[in-house]
Amino acid sequence: MPSPPSGISSRSHGNDRSDFCSHDMNNLKQLAANWQNNGQHMKTIRAEMLKQDVLSRVDKITGLMNSDCKKANGTSEHEPVERLNWDEVYEVSANVMDLYTKDVDECLSELEKFYRKQYLWQEAAFTIDSHRGAARIGAAETWVIEKELHLESKRQELSSSAQIIKKTLEGLSRR
Repeated sequence: MPSPPSGISSRSHGNDRSDFCSHDMNNLKQLAANWQNNGQHMKTIRAEMLKQDVLSRVDKITGLMNSDCKKANGTSEHEPVERLNWDEVYEVSANVMDLYTKDVDECLSELEKFYRKQYLWQEAAFTIDSHRGAARIGAAETWVIEKELHLESKRQELSSSAQIIKKTLEGLSRR
């Protein structure tokens, strides 16, 4: 079992988070932020991890091949060598392809259903927005018309009052 990183206690007292001090958390956050911001460092680490993964797989394959060779060399020469049954290989590969095709067809069918639902939702949203917009424009138009009528009535009142004042002044100036 690997030892815990510094600042983390190996004891388990319920909640491991309480074993962290805020200083260690800040250091971890800063380290993670620096690592994420350093693109070259990330590329290097990813490349190294890929190499290690490939090397471990090659090592496993080599081990399997060596064990098969040892088995073959350890048997008597008179035993028949196992032959690959190509019919079974073709059958298995055909089954794999059939399953893959079936799964892909199901995924595409499901995706098509989601596209249809998305289209319906978009159309519904567009229709609702259009109705709301039309209602707001209609309300604004009604308000403007009412204000224009109100202003026209006030203009007529003002004109009427101006005429009365003019006549009154003319009448007073004649006297």
